[in-house]
Amino acid sequence: MEYRFGNLSFKSRVARLSYSPHQPDAPICNAALLTRSHRYSAMPGPGKTKGKKSKSKSASTSGPLPPDAYIGDIDNAVGWHLVIDILCDVFELPDLTTRSGLRKVHANFESVYTRLDTAYTRYSDNDKLAGGIVGIFAKMCSDAILRNKLISKGFLDKILPLLERPACRHVALQALGNITHHGGKTVRTDLAKQAPILLKVIKEHIGDPKTTELAITSLAHSVSTLVSGDHPIPVKTLQTLHIPKILEATVDSIKQPNSSKYLVTHGMDLISSLTYNASPICKANGSAIDFLVAGLRSQDWVFRCTCLGGLLRLHRHEAEEDPRLFDPYKLLAAVQRKFPSHISDVMVEYGAERTETYKTLKAAGDSQRAIMTCAHDRNLYSLGLKLANLILYTEFAVPDGCLQSPNPVTGEMETLDVGLPFIYYVDSLPHCAKAIRERGKREESDLADVLDIKFHITRARLPTARELAKKALERSPDYAYFYYPTTLSADNVEGLRAAKKGLKCKRTTHFLRFQLLQRAVEHAGALGLNTILESSRTAEKNWEEGIAFLMSAYEDAKTYVEEGPPDNRYMKNVLYWTVILAVTIHEKDISPDLREVQGYLERLKLADEISVFLSIPPPKTDLRLTMKTIIERFSGATKEFGEVIAEKTAPKRAPEPVSADKAGDDLAAWLENLRVDDGSEEPAKVHSHPNITMNHVGLYRCSWCSNPSAILRKCSGCGKTRYCDAGCQKSHWADHKKTCTTRSST
Repeated sequence: MEYRFGNLSFKSRVARLSYSPHQPDAPICNAALLTRSHRYSAMPGPGKTKGKKSKSKSASTSGPLPPDAYIGDIDNAVGWHLVIDILCDVFELPDLTTRSGLRKVHANFESVYTRLDTAYTRYSDNDKLAGGIVGIFAKMCSDAILRNKLISKGFLDKILPLLERPACRHVALQALGNITHHGGKTVRTDLAKQAPILLKVIKEHIGDPKTTELAITSLAHSVSTLVSGDHPIPVKTLQTLHIPKILEATVDSIKQPNSSKYLVTHGMDLISSLTYNASPICKANGSAIDFLVAGLRSQDWVFRCTCLGGLLRLHRHEAEEDPRLFDPYKLLAAVQRKFPSHISDVMVEYGAERTETYKTLKAAGDSQRAIMTCAHDRNLYSLGLKLANLILYTEFAVPDGCLQSPNPVTGEMETLDVGLPFIYYVDSLPHCAKAIRERGKREESDLADVLDIKFHITRARLPTARELAKKALERSPDYAYFYYPTTLSADNVEGLRAAKKGLKCKRTTHFLRFQLLQRAVEHAGALGLNTILESSRTAEKNWEEGIAFLMSAYEDAKTYVEEGPPDNRYMKNVLYWTVILAVTIHEKDISPDLREVQGYLERLKLADEISVFLSIPPPKTDLRLTMKTIIERFSGATKEFGEVIAEKTAPKRAPEPVSADKAGDDLAAWLENLRVDDGSEEPAKVHSHPNITMNHVGLYRCSWCSNPSAILRKCSGCGKTRYCDAGCQKSHWADHKKTCTTRSST
């Protein structure tokens, strides 16, 4: 754009950008600007390219400090972006928005730093110059090596004092945000220790939305890094962070009428991360917990799942383990006392012989009789066949006891050795398996494998049990029990795949079906949360996969609750997931009184009563405590934060209008902008919040076993059906070949 001043004409990027906001048609000009206008028009600024070919700039490595005349230009510049443009021109810095430009600074770092630092020291009382140089340094922090060098030279010491200067407060906070956004753990930890300074800024400027937003963002980036993870944090470190004040400031900032979506999202990240190692402190702030509970109804899936993750971690230090051992004698004693009438009615209605109580007691009696018979006839083959079928019938088929008899003198029970190759009942399993194999009947090979697998599961040798099961599947891929050991794995992906395949097997039992369903719920629920949380940190669009996992967990949980034995010891665990997922992924609005899940809560009450009656009081697991927190606080949380969550976390459907302040001060955009060497902008790593439909979710389900996955293989014929692997495709072929349109003869 051309300007005239008397008989002189010039084209100046500075003049073009330096409009007075009150007189938009009058460019601001001054003597210093005119005398140096030729240089501004000759050099492209940060992030700009000239239409004509110009000489490439590089970081200056020599020469005295430029004349003080440029200070006048800076004093008259409007907006931090323009201030930085002038400084970059004066100090002949390369384009800091490109990787090549940052590399040039790196090659001449000492010279560049000395020149900028000298100017900063000389004019430290000049707000615009000090803020502009801090902005340049902050942009250099996009490069990890430059960031570390600047931090080692005390860059934070230059930024923090600017927080006390009104004119520099925003640029200083933006610089801190850029550093913590790109910074590593060491840098973020150093800044986290300065939390009291940021808290003071928030408290003094709670009515300034930009200040609170930037300060909360820096706290979220830095403090979250320090407190997140399973590693314990020393008490002294937590005290230096002033976590109660952080929580209070964050909640107060979120509640401000002019709080932004950016602030609310970072506030949520901060509160959620604090539950890792400061859960007792978090519990003391009821509003912070209510915010996480209300966040379960956000339209943003990452927001929901991050809040749920925070709530699950909230109880991790007080949660009790879910015991895996079971005492059949307590069960027997409870049954002898007889169930209360309302429990008995439910079990009779379900079918007494299908309940877990009946099956467990029957199996215990049958197995002991079989072992006593073996003690007389020494027939391990017959014993093996009986025990294998009992293992497929119920979880506790083989008591972990041994043959005993009273000592004729003392009357105390003593282990009885009757000449069998085992003493304890469980140790009989591999001997029985060997006896079955020696008979050489192929149809009984599966039962021999069942005995060996059960033995290793009982002895907590899961890797061995899984390997045996995989080999057995090569012979009998439709045998449900051989998928069961893999579902006990901590690997959620492998465990879920095995559970889904096992549920499709025709050679199964009532007991196995619900064992596999329960494991499918556990694995899919964990995978759904982890997948969505990971997608918030990357540019990969794996939302549908994560939501498909949660949908799968919810569907299997509902099936388990509706069809499973009311006295199954996993009923409570599945109900926890059912309630939590019903609140978290329910498509429609949830009533404040949670009437939509009252039916599940009634089922849970019954399950608790059965558990207590059987002398197995429900342990306070993290899932149970999380569900209880949600149920107890949901109404109040919705009232306190419902509108904030609905307004500030909904996906944007239209761009927001650009305010005058934003147009005049776009330093934040410049700090975030980074272009590859060809001048194009690097794709921003953001996550989207699509409206997920069941059609989307269906694309992430195996057409045979319904296992959710993002790496399904399409049918090479029709290209529509999807499978986990060749095994699922083969199993489905009998049905699919009727509709696989491209198959002509097979």
